[in-house]
Amino acid sequence: MKLLVVDDEPHARSDLIELCERNDDVDVIGEAGSGLAAIDAAEKLRPDVMLLDVELPDMTGFDVLRSARMTRRPLGIMVTARADHAVTAFAVGALDCLVKPVSADRFDQSIERARQRCDPTDACDEAAPAWRQAQLPTAAPGSPGSPFKLLIGERQHRLYPMNPEAVDYIESDGNYVTIRSGNAKYTSRDTIKRLTDDLADVGFIRIERSLLVNIRAVAYVETVGRGMFAFTLASGSVLHSSSSYRGSILRMLPMRRLSMRRT
Repeated sequence: MKLLVVDDEPHARSDLIELCERNDDVDVIGEAGSGLAAIDAAEKLRPDVMLLDVELPDMTGFDVLRSARMTRRPLGIMVTARADHAVTAFAVGALDCLVKPVSADRFDQSIERARQRCDPTDACDEAAPAWRQAQLPTAAPGSPGSPFKLLIGERQHRLYPMNPEAVDYIESDGNYVTIRSGNAKYTSRDTIKRLTDDLADVGFIRIERSLLVNIRAVAYVETVGRGMFAFTLASGSVLHSSSSYRGSILRMLPMRRLSMRRT
């Protein structure tokens, strides 16, 4: 997995690179100290993941991530001294948001999530589960034929446009739904039924009457009973399906033989 480290402070870049070097499958292919340099490096080096400081001298890390995704789609892990930047990070589609000083354990959690969510069109596809390679769209947002959609999440009386790719799962909550993205939680005045239909073509699957899961966020699936599965997400959350949704799950995930053998 190829990483580009972006921070205007050399010692901060060194700290992040040191954390990267603890992982044998992580290769730091470059570093940059400004937004423009980061955009140029991303275009030339084509990293799988960008570690981005939010506050750069010429632009924000969010601006860098948006620009890099215009031509290709590296994953973005934001790094910031302000915890309140997390809301914006997830809203713009960042994979994770790390708060300085970054601990080794927290960094490893983020890298593990990146392993599971690596773009299947790049080198990381060999490590990605088969359903990410075969089932999910790879067109960039806004490109011809792209199934790109937008969710609106509400939090503390503010509305946040959200890329569905950054969402882990959606859960019914009375007359509303709760949208889960990393450690962040949002409310939406929507229904599971409508979202099930609307998000099916971008990798979401309904596994239980009240649960809609983004397959991009799934680390692995286990059978736990007759016609039932446990979905472990890259974030660590574990969600259980009900047997009534077994058919739709098996239609999306190529694991019918495993299911029939174990059930």
